[in-house]
Order: sequence, then C-alpha cells, then structure tokens
Amino acid sequence: MNKNSKFVITIGRERGSGGRMVGKELARRFHIHYYDREILACASRELDVDEEYLASIDERSMNFMQNVFPVAYAGNSVAFNYVTTEAELIGVQSRLICEFASSRSCVIVGRCADYLLRDNPNCIRIFLYSDMEDRIDHIAKIYDVSNEEAKKKIKKMDKDREKYYRSVTGLDWGDSRTYDLCLNTSVLGIEKSCDLIENAVRIFLKERNIDPDSLPFDDE
Repeated sequence: MNKNSKFVITIGRERGSGGRMVGKELARRFHIHYYDREILACASRELDVDEEYLASIDERSMNFMQNVFPVAYAGNSVAFNYVTTEAELIGVQSRLICEFASSRSCVIVGRCADYLLRDNPNCIRIFLYSDMEDRIDHIAKIYDVSNEEAKKKIKKMDKDREKYYRSVTGLDWGDSRTYDLCLNTSVLGIEKSCDLIENAVRIFLKERNIDPDSLPFDDE
C-alpha cells in the first residue's frame, strides 16, 4: 500500500449543479471528512470574525493581487502578508485547505482547492456543471424564489467565482484542462453522478496503491 494513503477529492462547481450534495455523498461513501462552509467556520474562529460576514465575501471577486502578497512556502503551506479582511480570508482558507489535505483524507468543495493542491499526487480534481434549466430549478427550490430571481443568483455567483478563481490562480475557472474529471450532472442526475465519480475515484486510487476501504477514519 502507498505509504501516503491520504487522498483528497476537490470539487469545483457551477452554482446549482449539485456540488455540495455530491461532495457530501462522496464523503459519506468513502468515510472521509467533508469541507465547505466548515472551512469558513475554522477561519472565523482563527480570525475572530463573524462567520456570516466571512460568508458574504467568500469566493467573491476582488483585486487579489493588490491585497495579498505571498512571502514564503513551507511544504504545502503558504504564508501571506495580509492587508484586508478579504485577502486575509483567502490566505487563511488556503492554509487550512493545505493543512487538511496533508493530515487527513477529505472532500473539499470550491475555494481554489484544485489549484492549491495541484502538486498533491493523491488529489483528484473534479468540476461539476449542469444545464441552466436544472440549475434554475435547483436554486429556485432552495431559496424559494422565482425562476427569474434564481437565474440572477446563478449568473452573479458564477461571475464572482470566475473572477475569484482567476485572481487567485491566474487561470480560467471551469477550464477542463485544470481538472481530472468534468461532469454534467444533468445527464445522470445527482445519485448516478455520484456513482460515476465514486468509480472514477476508486480507479484513481487503485493506480496509486491506495485502498480507501482499509483506511481508518480520523475524527479529529
């Protein structure tokens, strides 16, 4: 078995494509940790800033390069000088993501985790998208809003995520070349999309001599 048996599944997603549901289900199936808003909660405690405020600026567009200046790398960790709360959130989240990935097997949703963990050989990077009609229906039900309002929410968040991703990575958000697997969840639905992704992850791990079913769960 691979001496470094920890593995990570990162999920990038269009809003309304089911990224959170897929991530939680994969974490359940593999008995590993799941991180999405949980990262915000950790950052909130560390920064001593209200979590709801952090949520309001999370994965939002900003002039990143004018506010964050990388100063050192230590293993998988990144050290930053911070000038604004927005920049500080990105720096802290980035460090937490690297720490989580190095200490335990997990699923990490969004926040440029695919880029931050690009040198991790046991990280499989997934991007989810879906047909606009399905995305609108999903968001309208979650927020109890009209289809028109749901479409506005989708377009705004996608635009924010695109700008956020580019400002942090210098790359195009959703570019298939930066991921290992891209999947339209409209084709199979959430449950069968999870089946397909689970199978792909198992093949990925087998190539690295990792048996996910033999790994103990770290409940720290």
